[in-house]
This record gives sequence, C-alpha cells and structure tokens, in this order.
Amino acid sequence: MTFQSEPVTMWFDRRLVLRQSPIQGIGTFTVEAIPAGQLLVLVSGGLVFTSDDWQAGRVRVEAEMYNQETLAENLFVITPKVFNYYINHRCNPNAVDMSRSPNTTQYIAWRDIEAGEEVTTDYGIYGGANIEQCGCQSSLCRGRITPNDWQLPELQQRYRGYFPWRLEQQVYQPLADE
Repeated sequence: MTFQSEPVTMWFDRRLVLRQSPIQGIGTFTVEAIPAGQLLVLVSGGLVFTSDDWQAGRVRVEAEMYNQETLAENLFVITPKVFNYYINHRCNPNAVDMSRSPNTTQYIAWRDIEAGEEVTTDYGIYGGANIEQCGCQSSLCRGRITPNDWQLPELQQRYRGYFPWRLEQQVYQPLADE
C-alpha cells in the first residue's frame, strides 16, 4: 500500500446506546437528554487504501464490520462500524455531521434531543443516499431521498453551514456569484 493510514480515534457520548429502531434495523438512541450543540460521536483516522490495494488482497478485513468513505478518486478510508454507522435517516433530524475532513466523522446534536429519542440525521444533505420510500414519518418527510437532495433550495436554506466538507463549496458557490 502506498498511502499511510492514520490511527483510529473514537469517542462516543456516554448517553448513547444501540437498539432496535422503528425507522430501520438498529439505531442510536439517547438514555438521557442531550442539549443542542453537544458532541455525540467523533471518529477520526482509519485504514487508507486504493481499489488496486483491495483487489490485490493487500487489504484483508471483514467488510461487513467496516464503514467505507471515499477520500478522492480511487482513494478510500475504512473505520470500524460504531454508533455513527447506526444513525438512521429522518427528514427532520436531531443531529448533523460537522466533519470538515473526509477522514473524520463528528456528529453534534442539531437540536435538543430528549431521553429515549433516536439520534437521526438527514441523509439527503450528504449527497449519496438513495431511499425509494422514506419511512421516517416526520411532518417534513420528502417521501423519497435522492443523491441530489442536497441541491434542494429548502435543504440548502435549512442546513446552511452544516453541509459536509465536499459539498459545502458547491452549496455556497452560487451565493458568491450573486
């Protein structure tokens, strides 16, 4: 492998647990109330590799146990699946990923989260989700989530300043041209 991997650092709020979700499969839930703005999950670093590394067998892991993100064309990073992997979609979420780097995940409480509430985020602002039939049951439910939802004006207005690092410049480019 030609790229150096970084040590994996993981931090999770002590008030988070995993359990069955009414939205989908397993979800991340709170056991106590968490005020808006507080850090929920921080994961940084990971095993960095190319598709050639993977195909040549230089990366040997149990793929189901890892979350993979794209760093650049033909460059990937994997980290173990933990709480952030089990944050389900909701069109009216209570958490957002404030990461400004492709090898970091940093979820914060977007609004106050009640004890026992499922921690959710809007997959539509991350530019890759495709959910044919949304089951979030939110009053703001869009019914379907697409990889282009981040381009919707209402989402750009709602999540201004909270888009992921790779989309933030595209969201703000039109504003600079005005």
